Amino acid sequence: MEFQLKARTAAGARMVELAEEHAADFATRAAEHDRENRFVAENFDLMKTSGFLAAAAPEQFGGLGVESVHDITVAISRLARGCGSTAIAANMHIGAVWVVTRTWSQGIAAGDESVEEGIGRFLPFLGKSQVVISGAGTESGQVFVFPQTTATPVDGGYLINGHKIFSTNSEIADSVTVVLKVPDGDGWYRMGNAIVLRGAKGMDVRGNWDALGMRGSGSHDIVFTDCFVPTEMLLLGNPLGEFGTQGWLGIAAVNYTLIGAFLGIAEAARTRIVETVKSRRKLPYDYVMAERPATQFQIAEIDVALAAARAALTRTALMIDEHVERPDSELTQDDARGLMHQWQCTKLIVNRAAADVVDRAMALSGGAGYLASNELSRLYRDVRAGPFMQPLSPNEAFEYIGKIALGIEPDTEILELLERLKNHSSG
Repeated sequence: MEFQLKARTAAGARMVELAEEHAADFATRAAEHDRENRFVAENFDLMKTSGFLAAAAPEQFGGLGVESVHDITVAISRLARGCGSTAIAANMHIGAVWVVTRTWSQGIAAGDESVEEGIGRFLPFLGKSQVVISGAGTESGQVFVFPQTTATPVDGGYLINGHKIFSTNSEIADSVTVVLKVPDGDGWYRMGNAIVLRGAKGMDVRGNWDALGMRGSGSHDIVFTDCFVPTEMLLLGNPLGEFGTQGWLGIAAVNYTLIGAFLGIAEAARTRIVETVKSRRKLPYDYVMAERPATQFQIAEIDVALAAARAALTRTALMIDEHVERPDSELTQDDARGLMHQWQCTKLIVNRAAADVVDRAMALSGGAGYLASNELSRLYRDVRAGPFMQPLSPNEAFEYIGKIALGIEPDTEILELLERLKNHSSG
């Protein structure tokens, strides 16, 4: 495809090459997974074997050593050309591997000997693609920075209670990273991340994923009921409501690369409709659709939308890569907010463009694209998942972007609310 995004590093180029190989194969089963609402398990087996899932792990542990957020984004976009469900599912795992690897490398650079004993022991499993990771962060009706899932301290660890939704990969995940809050003993909470292993007592993966699109992603609910995790499997963060910059790049990397999936879906729609209009004739007229001005206009609009989406996506990815080269400790509040501002702008640009491209492809296809058996029908539904990917939802994104642009403190409302809750709790 002309003008497509390309990796910037050798390791990233290899990841993109693997993505293209997998996409060609996964495309042959995408309709089946969608129709049967079945998780893309065999695709994960193949990505384990090829090393694609280990791309972000260090080479010394068996990975490809891909550090560039830009390159991972490009690879995810390529994978989505074949199967959107596989792309978002793979992204959730690969993003987690990226975060673990960066935490390890920063710890080593800082001389933290505990890193080798902790994360260092986990990396060989990630480098050899022996485990699959799921993230459980989203909750129904909750702001992502204020989880309701709670880890209560007990002897030797914590008991987790809560209900998570959109837990992609949960059907086969060997470990689930749970975003939660932990009582601090003084009437308030600290943020936390717990690692819960597959089969843990009290963790119920509901198997209830049944959505409009991305039907093969296995994004089931997970309910935790007095689920015990040892002390060493829970990482404590800042007090709830104190938005520090530590770990912010991890959030940015895991969620930003996901945007690439929706560019890939739009690119797939373009490929299909261009093939169609160059060969389809409408009897009794003796011309192909591509010769008609209306068709040319629609294809031109598709290419304009894709050009804008690619430009925004690669520019912001390069900004993230520039930040990644610095330690988390050097990231300022202004850095984080500026990056979040551009990230949210890019997310809206790409999601709008992707939906517009698929809409125009559907219009050109006529009634054929509306049929469930037509690939465009699946792409039309899959691309609608883009705006719902956190953070942020479209309405929240508009507010955040506008406040930053107007010089208004973006966190005032949530901070005031949390302060009232904190005072009420301690009172």
